[in-house]
Amino acid sequence: MRTLAIISLLAACAMPGAEIVLPGTAFERTGTIPVVYRTNAQATGRGVLSVRWTDALGRVVDERKIPVELTDEMETGFDLDLRRAVAMKNQLHVEFVFEGKNKKGEPDRRNERAQTSFVARPPERKWRDYTILMWQNHTREQSARLKELGINAGQYNGKSRTPPDFLLDNDMRWYAENIATDFYSEYHRYRSDRIQNWSFLNAKELYQKNPSSLDAFKRNPSLSDPVWLAKIHDRLVESARNHSPYRPVFYSLGDESGIADLAAFWDFDFSDQSLVEMRAWLKQRYGSLAALNAQWGTEFAAWPLVMPDTTNQAMKRAGENFSAWADHKEWMDISFARALKMGVDAVRSVDPDAYVGIGGAQMPGWGGYDYHRLARTLTAAEPYDIGNNIEILRSVNPALPVVTTSFATGPQEKHRVWYELLHGNRGLILWDEKHDFLADEGGLGPRGKEVQPYFAELRGGLAALLINSTRVANPIAIHYSQPSLRVEWMRAQRPKGEAWVRRGSSAERMDSEFLRLRESWCRLIEDLGLQYNFVTYGQVEEDELLKGGYRVVVLPRSSALSGAESRAIREFVAHGGLLIADGMPGVFDEHGKRLAGSSLADVFRAPQYGRGKAVLLPESALNYHQERLVGKEGATQRAVAQWIRQAGVTPEFVVSGEKGEPLTGIEVHRFRNGGVTIIGLHANPQMRVNELGPPEFKSNARFEKPRVVSLKLPYEMRAWDVRAGKALGVRKELSLTVDPFEPALVAFAPGPAPELQVSASQSGLIGLRMAPSTPAAAHVFHVDVAGPDGKALAHYSRNVLAANGRAGMRAPLAASDPAGKWEIRVRDLLTGQTRTVAMEVMK
Repeated sequence: MRTLAIISLLAACAMPGAEIVLPGTAFERTGTIPVVYRTNAQATGRGVLSVRWTDALGRVVDERKIPVELTDEMETGFDLDLRRAVAMKNQLHVEFVFEGKNKKGEPDRRNERAQTSFVARPPERKWRDYTILMWQNHTREQSARLKELGINAGQYNGKSRTPPDFLLDNDMRWYAENIATDFYSEYHRYRSDRIQNWSFLNAKELYQKNPSSLDAFKRNPSLSDPVWLAKIHDRLVESARNHSPYRPVFYSLGDESGIADLAAFWDFDFSDQSLVEMRAWLKQRYGSLAALNAQWGTEFAAWPLVMPDTTNQAMKRAGENFSAWADHKEWMDISFARALKMGVDAVRSVDPDAYVGIGGAQMPGWGGYDYHRLARTLTAAEPYDIGNNIEILRSVNPALPVVTTSFATGPQEKHRVWYELLHGNRGLILWDEKHDFLADEGGLGPRGKEVQPYFAELRGGLAALLINSTRVANPIAIHYSQPSLRVEWMRAQRPKGEAWVRRGSSAERMDSEFLRLRESWCRLIEDLGLQYNFVTYGQVEEDELLKGGYRVVVLPRSSALSGAESRAIREFVAHGGLLIADGMPGVFDEHGKRLAGSSLADVFRAPQYGRGKAVLLPESALNYHQERLVGKEGATQRAVAQWIRQAGVTPEFVVSGEKGEPLTGIEVHRFRNGGVTIIGLHANPQMRVNELGPPEFKSNARFEKPRVVSLKLPYEMRAWDVRAGKALGVRKELSLTVDPFEPALVAFAPGPAPELQVSASQSGLIGLRMAPSTPAAAHVFHVDVAGPDGKALAHYSRNVLAANGRAGMRAPLAASDPAGKWEIRVRDLLTGQTRTVAMEVMK
């Protein structure tokens, strides 16, 4: 009899048809969802549903028994409260024990089991906190260790149809990588059987075989090829469908993308598809063929016959009308931006609020890297910090989340991580090719030990505080001009003839005077204790100089200006602005055609133009980025400081040496948070110093030592040392020691200090407030939720953004969490105040 009973029970368990039916596969964590349990056949009787909800973190989220009564039915239902979810990956197990009668009136006993999985989507899509992503894939166990280090996300191929279990099992998000690298990065991409830039070298070889042929200048695939565009669009849509349930940190359309090899110059794209699209664009731009011929100096009889100049043809032209060449280069920037916009739109057609960008973005210049266009096209970016591209992105689109990649180790790399945060970055991608973060035995490796202290600080809420404050610049604009870049490149390379064919991306970076000049102006303004914004050629045409309230405009070899730009700049000076230029600006138009004279010549000739003035420096006058390394910056610094001061621009918070002397190499960052000002002081060495020519300019030794500085406030204010979490009292002046690799961060506010108050209920609801009120627009509270054993639980702990100093959060306790006395430990990142309150959890 016992054997027969066991056989009967096994048969009951194996009865077909029992299933759990959910209203979808991925759900928001905002309320309840209905769940249907469907048994294998209609019946009448009574039973019990045993429901068990578990997640990837090992929690038993919910466990209950539900009485069931069926009347000639096969379905029953219950609700799941998704507000209790803390992990993406979840399992639902149901056991159904039933006794009754089937439709024939026969006895019916059932003991069924069913299970299903579902996704609880991450609750936060807006990029409000610092994210550290590991590029290399690891095992489930290794990923858990990395998470303890503060690394809270990873990388996963965006073409994969299934999610990465090694990340999901640790409740770690990822960014979807390399979705369309074969399109956006064809000339620099990983191949298992050849070098990354094989396609580019192949194009160069094709040119060498027949320099008169255009075949080497036909991009394959063309960014205008409708077949490829449709193919990539569909692939991106599929990727978004596969990954959107998990809310990737961002989608990367391609890695180290570009028209050619990274930022290398090349004469792409003379393919038929591109030329057809370019002619349509030219027709719209010029309006008539006669207007184009007049600009280019050509005699085309019909639009289908219009052909741009190759670089060799442009170099051999008499005079300096580069329009037929420069317009083609502008078209390629547009073509690249259009292709990227197609990709962004494709992903967002499925995942509407997704962050979509490119990885390994290059310096401003060739390869499609016109940041005026890219900043308005992408919704996220991972650039290599070269040529002030991060500053340009931040200036044009402050809302654009930017991350950068960390390759190196040592104190200089720690400095760079802080530097990028202070310049607006919202995260970090870690390249760990040597597997130095973890040791073989499972502990921390050398790189892991090195980063642990500052990763904890960044992820502990400090970075979130800066991200949710507004970085403030002084009313100084540096002109960013893609047309001038084209002209200056041609003027520099034309005397060298066909040598341009042998150039690569690194050459464009290493010997670009145009790039170094822009860097010099950035370092000079920073060394004066001031900050700036870049204003692009397009923004100048949109009257941003006056709308933005700028007082000083710098034209760093802005040789090519449009008529609209010249009018806007002239109006800016007439209204009282200061214009500084090195080399006479506006000697070419925006197409690259030499003008009879500068379009701003009258502004510079006059001692005063309207209520303002213009200052002209000789072209070779500014080599500041090198001079500052060897202590020879004084004359240039004093002259520019005087001009800017006369324009009414001075630092609100003044930093000087111990004896009041000017300081070179300390950058002053100012963040506004409502009525609170956060000042960051950070050593400011030269990035990529090894590329600066002679040996004497290849050392940052001058800036790699502690500096004692004096910080003078505009009036008495209450001060807090943000990193130390220490109140400094009411001050008018502070003396601070600035570490060569880490910043000092001090917050200032008028009035009395608010008090941190915390409350908690046994249901897991936590109240946070600064009382009675706060001058800050937003506080960041780091909240640790600790169980009865005193250990903080990472899945309940988090950084909480509190508008006006008030917020609530829920610790969605699970059925498996122990009863007893829990603790809520809170730290306010702005003032350093801490509070601990008890939370009694009952069963």
